[in-house]
Amino acid sequence: MSKRPLLLSLALLIVTTSVGQTNRLEDVKRHYNQAKNWEQQANWSNAETEWRTVLQIVPNDARAWTNLGTALNRQNKSAEAVKAWQRAIAIEPALAGPHFNIGLALVRNRAYAEAIAPLRRALEIEPENDEARRALALALVGLEQFPRASREIARLLVKAPRDSDLLEMAAQSFMQQARYEEAASVLKRRLDLGNTSGHLWAQFGDALDGAKRTPEALEAYRHAVQSAPDSVAIRYGLGYLYWKLYRYDDARRELDEVLRREPGNARAAFTLGDLYLTTGDAARALPLLEKAVTEYPNEFDTRFALGRALLSTGNPERGIKELRVAVNLADSIADGHFQLGRALIQAGAKEEGKRELDRARSIATATKGESNDKDMPATPDSVAGILLTGNDDLEVQLQAKLKFARIAGGTRSSGS
Repeated sequence: MSKRPLLLSLALLIVTTSVGQTNRLEDVKRHYNQAKNWEQQANWSNAETEWRTVLQIVPNDARAWTNLGTALNRQNKSAEAVKAWQRAIAIEPALAGPHFNIGLALVRNRAYAEAIAPLRRALEIEPENDEARRALALALVGLEQFPRASREIARLLVKAPRDSDLLEMAAQSFMQQARYEEAASVLKRRLDLGNTSGHLWAQFGDALDGAKRTPEALEAYRHAVQSAPDSVAIRYGLGYLYWKLYRYDDARRELDEVLRREPGNARAAFTLGDLYLTTGDAARALPLLEKAVTEYPNEFDTRFALGRALLSTGNPERGIKELRVAVNLADSIADGHFQLGRALIQAGAKEEGKRELDRARSIATATKGESNDKDMPATPDSVAGILLTGNDDLEVQLQAKLKFARIAGGTRSSGS
């Protein structure tokens, strides 16, 4: 057999193979472009079909697997999407996209702990991937790892100092760390961008109040009420700040309006009840404080205030009972022991009353030293920690942590 026919056959095979590869590449390119075209039209079902066709031709194309995962995810086929991204990672571990996509999907499903590793891997591969860093910051906020979240947010804000969402996220993180001055500064930057809301003004007010800039906080809340006049939660915040600054007429007006709109609002009932108690009208305070205790039976402030109102309205037996509950709830507050001790002595239980007074003086000495007030030992400020909970609506939560303030025997100042 001559070599010529063999060489001819090999040449034909090479040409045929080359033509086949060219046609194969052209097919891949055509389906790639068609898939992208469907994606631009948000036709994710057709995009899925095109990506699957690509993978029939080139089954080890990591980018096609990544894009298939995206098309599946957009159709709420989350489990299939994750499998596609995992396949992409197995083929090409150094491809950032599928790591980021898995992490982002986990963040959206609030699986924050599981999201950290893939997002960090995406950033190792692409340190300038801002979307991955943003998702990582969200995951860290979700895990309440606020100092770490703040560092990631800060890096993003260097590049995008006027990004509204980032500024709001930074403020939230600072508030959770009780870094109120920084939160106020960030929120001021956010407000200066415009497109504000009552919620943003209220957050700004909370930050200012936390930074002991309560008069400024009051002005922020006035803006908040102007922006969101129908928000009962924001109006309550305004009334609370008026109360805190001893502007009782203004506080009464706002709190009355809150209770007119929501007669069962126990926070407003407590604050207004305390206002009446502080100004010597225990009879008007009593039904309001009863309402507050019904809603918040396990808070020192509500029990303590109700006990004092009962004593002032001639019901020492119930008053002493409420003060006992208050003391059991918060044994380290001198005021509770002091008021209970006085009430017990007046009721004839002198030995027990003396023990309570001794306990009050001991606490006061340990916490603040001797009081200059001969009638009542100095007491530490405290808050009951009654927050706006049980509602995921950001406008209702306000990120404000609106709390019951210490009442009557506690201290307030314009800067606290």
